[in-house]
Amino acid sequence: MRNGDGGGRVEVSRRGAVAVLRLTNGERRNVLDLATATAMQEAVECIGRDGGVRCVVIAGSDGVFASGADIRELDAASTEENLAYNRRLRAAVNAVAALPMPTIAALNGHAIGGGLELALACLLRVASTEAKLGLPEVRLGIIPATGGLARLPLLVPRATAAELVLTGELISGAEARELGLVNQAVPAAKVMERALELAARIARVAPLSARAIVQSLCRDANLPIADANLRVEDRLASLLASRDRHEGARAFLERREPEFEGA
Repeated sequence: MRNGDGGGRVEVSRRGAVAVLRLTNGERRNVLDLATATAMQEAVECIGRDGGVRCVVIAGSDGVFASGADIRELDAASTEENLAYNRRLRAAVNAVAALPMPTIAALNGHAIGGGLELALACLLRVASTEAKLGLPEVRLGIIPATGGLARLPLLVPRATAAELVLTGELISGAEARELGLVNQAVPAAKVMERALELAARIARVAPLSARAIVQSLCRDANLPIADANLRVEDRLASLLASRDRHEGARAFLERREPEFEGA
């Protein structure tokens, strides 16, 4: 996968087996406008097809993660235009959620509205303690419509999610950590470093196992436990036949680090 600029709004780079997708429209607070949503979806789909990527980090720039929709554009657009924009942004966010490998949102700054919905589509989140997070759409007379209403209650208690979306209030990264909304909260200068450290650790595990775990956590969450267990057994059967399973066992017995191939 080549590095790219996503039309000047998105950059993709590689650090070994870790892909880093960075929003680069910081002068506009990484607003998730139509062009950015389109560029992000294209970049994410490209990453998803790269068999060498074992973990993905999504980050912002210039002290902000992402600030959601452009309110001026939203106000000037017709109902149909706004619905078309929301469908495009939802498709981009869903593309992140559909990635087969683990994903980490590095919230180096504010993640508001669609920006937080993008972070919620990732499996893990590392946030700045000072960053502001929230879904303030209710204060604009609308609702979070790119996945936030569905995903937020999966991470925090339903009553907590209801309070956050009904008041539209913002919380800090530190508060989000206490609620379980983010996995780690660190000083802003350490966010990317910590996210990359976590990604590197994940990239060292057996990639087929990591992908099976992502499938079980993200695709089977709403299934009855018995049905989910059957799918887990199917995945286990596939893993038991893999070369990586044998390599893991040999490395354990030989007391060395395994060299997984993803096969």
